[in-house]
Amino acid sequence: MGLKVFIVEDQFIEANDLQLILESAGHFVCGIAKSVTTALEFLKTNKPDIVLLDIFLRGPQTGIDLALTLTTENIPFIFISANSDPSTFDAAKATRPDGFLIKPFRKLDILVALDIAIYRHQYATEHAHNQDKWLKNSSVVSGRSEARVEFKQIIGRSPKLLQALDLVSQVAPLDTSVLILGETGVGKEGIAKAIHQLSKRKNKPLIKVNCGAIPPSLIESELFGHEKGSFSGASDRRIGKFEQAQGGTIFLDEIGEMPLETQTKLLRVIQEKELERIGGRTTIKLDIRFITATNRNLYKEVAAGKFRIDLYYRINVFSITLAPLRERTEDIPGLVDFFLKKNAKLSDSQPKKISQEALKKLLTYSWPGNIRELENVIERHIIINSSGFISSIDLPEDETAGSQKLGDVSKIQSLAENEKQYILAALTKSNGKISGKGGAAEILNLPAATLVSKMKKLGISWNFVTG
Repeated sequence: MGLKVFIVEDQFIEANDLQLILESAGHFVCGIAKSVTTALEFLKTNKPDIVLLDIFLRGPQTGIDLALTLTTENIPFIFISANSDPSTFDAAKATRPDGFLIKPFRKLDILVALDIAIYRHQYATEHAHNQDKWLKNSSVVSGRSEARVEFKQIIGRSPKLLQALDLVSQVAPLDTSVLILGETGVGKEGIAKAIHQLSKRKNKPLIKVNCGAIPPSLIESELFGHEKGSFSGASDRRIGKFEQAQGGTIFLDEIGEMPLETQTKLLRVIQEKELERIGGRTTIKLDIRFITATNRNLYKEVAAGKFRIDLYYRINVFSITLAPLRERTEDIPGLVDFFLKKNAKLSDSQPKKISQEALKKLLTYSWPGNIRELENVIERHIIINSSGFISSIDLPEDETAGSQKLGDVSKIQSLAENEKQYILAALTKSNGKISGKGGAAEILNLPAATLVSKMKKLGISWNFVTG
């Protein structure tokens, strides 16, 4: 059944085009207003399912003023604008719209935006209604996560983590696009894997792409693939990541790093579920689910002109935010135990124990690198402690709980220094052997080529021993 849509647009041609597009798709346009004043009069006696709202209108008031009324009345709305000025965008986003369309747009853009907006609005309403219910019934969530069947590699029992896992359980069976938010190292990839494993696509591929690790000149070929001879160096046909994920899930990590030109093409792929390889003429239909992740504030990226707002609303149909480790310290003991056992299994030895004093120090550290940093710290202390007991933990004093300066350059430097120390300790333990049984690569659970690359990057000089 179609939606009852109210259009607020002062340009006759554009309003008429919108009406024709909506009605041809089975929706009903219940009214058209050219100003905020006439729109408010209409809303006194009518309640549409959704409003398409231009930001700049005739008269002293703008679409942003009307948006405040729509929010109060719990009516979903989509902004329509050709203006991408950062100050305008900031004012618009403060009204919490359910979508944003950039002029000019196509019929498909409008129809997809409507579907997403209605879904987002319904989910937000239900989520707010169920928030108290969740808190009262958190034991149910705890039981689900503690089963470890669904969340094999996600360790923790903190309320913030359990709430995130509850969202995973809700969205996993659907084909909804998911955006995973959180700082570097909080475990976003683990959440993506859990969503895939709990979905109907679990027996199909889960393809991961780190958008920040691929040079801009190569990312389109990596994602879309290319035909032989399509450009200099294309000596063979290449099947891209989208095609590799056919029937399954594609996980686009660090989506905020993707170049703008590629973002435009990605938006088309998500909306139309089809692509053409570079240099190809055949349209390939896709059946894949999209999961994305970022450690960036995408709203700020949009305001800065670095991320498309229509793509943001397309990937952010359902979002899951992972809290940083310093906000869920209850998870640290379980994670430490997991890393101790994991390392012991890899080295075929007994798990080392850790003192209460050392554990207490871990609990009071701010963890700018989150779970990834915690794992590195544990691995380092396993390597440098020859006995079966870790009695103390060495951490940079300026990064303890009293310091929360997440953008501090010194923290980034210290993380690199820590990694360098882990590698040096592993090389010492392996007597300089890089690869093979008992080599530093095996100790650190890294491919030998990756270890050598890291050593060069960190400036580690060593007499390599292989095999």
